[in-house]
Amino acid sequence: MEIVVGVQTWGTDVAALQRYWRRVDALGYARLTYGDGLGNWTHDGWTMLGAMALATTRVRVGSAVTYCFDAASHHPSWLAKRSVAVDHLSNGRFDLRLGVGAEDEASAALWKSHGIDYPSAGERLSRLEETVKAVRTLWAGRLEPRPIQSPGPPVWVAAMGPRALALTARVADGWEASYLTPDALAGRWTRVRALLADAGRDPEGLRRSVEVDVVIGRDMYEIAARIGQFSASRAIEARHPLLDTALVGEPAAIRDQIKRFADAGATDLMLGFADFPDTGMLELFAETMDLQGGT
Repeated sequence: MEIVVGVQTWGTDVAALQRYWRRVDALGYARLTYGDGLGNWTHDGWTMLGAMALATTRVRVGSAVTYCFDAASHHPSWLAKRSVAVDHLSNGRFDLRLGVGAEDEASAALWKSHGIDYPSAGERLSRLEETVKAVRTLWAGRLEPRPIQSPGPPVWVAAMGPRALALTARVADGWEASYLTPDALAGRWTRVRALLADAGRDPEGLRRSVEVDVVIGRDMYEIAARIGQFSASRAIEARHPLLDTALVGEPAAIRDQIKRFADAGATDLMLGFADFPDTGMLELFAETMDLQGGT
């Protein structure tokens, strides 16, 4: 199975982002995302999605990822309306990408510091499912103008835990996992496949993406230097477990790692390049890999 490759971006240097987005688009990558949140590493995600749509011509665009567990962040009606706008700006290249939210005190504290409720995991899941149903209903006729894509943009859900995976099997067009080894992905895909079958859905109708970092170089010396830079930027040790989930090495080694993800059930990869916003790794990956377009 061929893997469809996307690229995730973040940051606040608008000129650098626009240059990067144009290169992603020109080099043949299939998807492009930008972070959506209140952290100091991003602008407003939905404003930037409009800019991304206009800066590109062929790549699919979406957020990485939007949280809709409180009306103060993204009310379903506004979310549906904004989605239609980006779908039109991109001429039908938009994916609605939603997340459940991390289960840690720091994430909750950040949202609460802005006066936004951060409910329990069960409540966040319930609200996400309600939002997906409401947005699709609005796209189907209660909202004008209608989306370009029919019946509407694909809905992706980022999910890792058992309840989130079950929700994904019920409502999502695409599933994204984060920072997993191929073996760990295979285990989750086995579970999701069974959940899809229980829901009467064709398992092969669900796209499966894994978010991973990339450290690619032409030789071991360049790779070692890049690993050092990556580890310093993330404030981690050079042998941190995060690197066990990353694509690291020369192009031939990375091709083998990508095959392992495909064998584990992935249809897509969402890549974060360790030298971003420089384009060296982005260019090398495109030069040495057979990039596959996708839907």
